Formats: sequence, C-alpha cells, structure tokens
Amino acid sequence: MDMMTVIFMYINLGLEHILTGYDHLLFLLALIIVSERFAVILKIVTAFTIAHSITLCLAALGLIPVYPKWIEAGIALTICYVAVENFFVRSFRWRWVLTFLFGLIHGLGFASSISEIGFHTGYLVTSLVSFNVGIELGQLGIVAVLLPILSRLRKQTGVYTWFFRATSACILVIGLYWVVERIWGGV
Repeated sequence: MDMMTVIFMYINLGLEHILTGYDHLLFLLALIIVSERFAVILKIVTAFTIAHSITLCLAALGLIPVYPKWIEAGIALTICYVAVENFFVRSFRWRWVLTFLFGLIHGLGFASSISEIGFHTGYLVTSLVSFNVGIELGQLGIVAVLLPILSRLRKQTGVYTWFFRATSACILVIGLYWVVERIWGGV
C-alpha cells in the first residue's frame, strides 16, 4: 500500500469516526451552542483539537494506557458537565480552557477507536496524522453547518432561549444515560 492510499484511508476513517461518534457530536454542540462569536468558537475548537491530538498520539504510541470503559464513561461525564454549565455560567470567555482539559479525555476515546482498527505499520505517523486530520475535517464541517443555523436562531431571542435550554437539557439526559450505560452496561 502506498503512502497516498494510507493518507486517504485514515482521513476517511477519521471522518467516519467523528460523523458517527454521537457522543463527540453532542459534546461539540453543547460547547458551541452558547457561543455568540466566531472567535470564541474558534478558540474552543482549537483547544479541543490540540488536546485530543496530544492524548491520541500518546495513547496510540503506547505511552499512556487506555481503559475504554472508563474513558467512554468519562466522555459522557464531560458531555453532562458542559450541558449543566450551559444553564448556569454567564460568561463563556474561558470555556476553551475547560474544552482543552476535556479534549484530553476525548483524545483517549479516539485512541481507543483507532486501536480497534490499527495503524498501518509502515506508515505509523502518517496514519496517526491522517486519522486526526479526518477528525478535524469532520468537526469543522459540522461547525460550518451549525453556525449559520445557530446564528439565525439567535436572532429570534425567544425562540433561541427555548431552543438553547431544551437542547442543553436533552444533551444532559443523553449524557447521563451514557454514563450509566457505559459504567454498568459495558462499552
């Protein structure tokens, strides 16, 4: 297999993982639903990217252990926390810091997923970087789709307040379900 084939294969796997990773999608939605400015969203997404890239690489290279059951439960807890925070915090100026910390946990989840697939042994670094690029492309695509919708809803103050609260509540309920399922029901 040549390098270009490996690059496209792992970019596709990264895209597939993020687009079918409903927990990561809900986490992303919970993070950006409160943001009113693109600059804030850019900080949040960048912090998440840097953090999950760090732990994904460390875990994929075998430098830190991955315990899938606990990592998946931890991811669900990050979703719950952000959903609850949406109701109480008035300023999200520092949300990027929290996102960075939670991104470290999500990176271990990405590492757990890629460990099931494995890396191409001849192109370990290329596989790892390409998988991460696929995740980022998917994430940016989702943000690009959501931003105009959220911006339009935000202009309708009464509708947005209802939408924001209902969405955050639904995200919290789903997150709590995943916590229970992942701790007591297996991964």
